[in-house]
Amino acid sequence: MRTAAPRRDRMDAVIDSWRRELPGFDRPLFELVKRAARLSQILEEALSECLAPWNLAKADFNVLSVLRTAGAPYELRPTDLRNRLLLTSGGVSNIINRLERLNLVERIPDPADGRSSWVRLTADGIGVAEDTMRAWGTAQEQALSDVDPQLADQASSTLRAVLLALGDREPATAATRQAV
Repeated sequence: MRTAAPRRDRMDAVIDSWRRELPGFDRPLFELVKRAARLSQILEEALSECLAPWNLAKADFNVLSVLRTAGAPYELRPTDLRNRLLLTSGGVSNIINRLERLNLVERIPDPADGRSSWVRLTADGIGVAEDTMRAWGTAQEQALSDVDPQLADQASSTLRAVLLALGDREPATAATRQAV
């Protein structure tokens, strides 16, 4: 009786090539990094396709998402956005400027500190944040429909352990303020 050959992904060929070209190069961490990078690439392509109807980039989506999950009145300081999204202050500023032009966010001067401001979702921004998150959730379900939920849970737990081992910790809670 013949058994089916094990299924192979794209990274198997890359990994096999390195083993052939660099004998003794058999490193599980290398395989983990290659597969994590490939998964990231697949998901980023799917996210870009998902956001196309709104003409938004991944960075725009991330800012809208972080603001929407901040809770009413859906605002954060630019510094909190920078810390949560691991962007430069200039990068955050560029994204905020673009989202302002699209009427999705507005800058609110901080009455307690004239040098500072808050970034708040507009009514349109709240709607777009919710619509894009729903669309992205649907796209994820479609893309990962063949992944067993138990396997997804195990993979998520394993990746959390890897990230924690790399020192990736939850950021401090962002400052919020009451609606004025």
